[in-house]
Amino acid sequence: MTVAAQTAAETLVLRHHFDSSPAQVFQAWSDPNALGDWFGPHSHKCKVEKYDFWEGGDYQIRMIPVGEDADCAGDTTQDSVCAGKFVQIIPSEKIVMTFNWIENGADMGDTLLTIEMSAIKGGTELVLTHERLPNQELYEAHKGGWEGTLECLEAFLTA
Repeated sequence: MTVAAQTAAETLVLRHHFDSSPAQVFQAWSDPNALGDWFGPHSHKCKVEKYDFWEGGDYQIRMIPVGEDADCAGDTTQDSVCAGKFVQIIPSEKIVMTFNWIENGADMGDTLLTIEMSAIKGGTELVLTHERLPNQELYEAHKGGWEGTLECLEAFLTA
């Protein structure tokens, strides 16, 4: 059974400014080799196991713990695997995908992740919206994880 969020508190919205163009930010999200270099919070590295980047394509990403830093919740001694399907892709503007934990993660059913990129003076504003989080605890856990992930993306783009 999939539990859908019923309150605004269960929709996470984060904004982050990057000194890179929307095309560069989009490339970091769309290229599985690039994604493998930055995706995940500071406490994890990732291995892209499947990344069929087209509308209707599937993805699967293994998150491998590398330290005790708790950017997010979960067992920091085991790998976690997230997976889903790409719903909408507009190059350099928007990526919409389902998101679920299929291994060592919360049993939260399919959630919806939207990444929007807008050109602004000096770079890109990225808005990450994670909808259908089933409760406040998972909202907080994903907030920490996504904040760390966006910091890692910024480091990747400026390297």
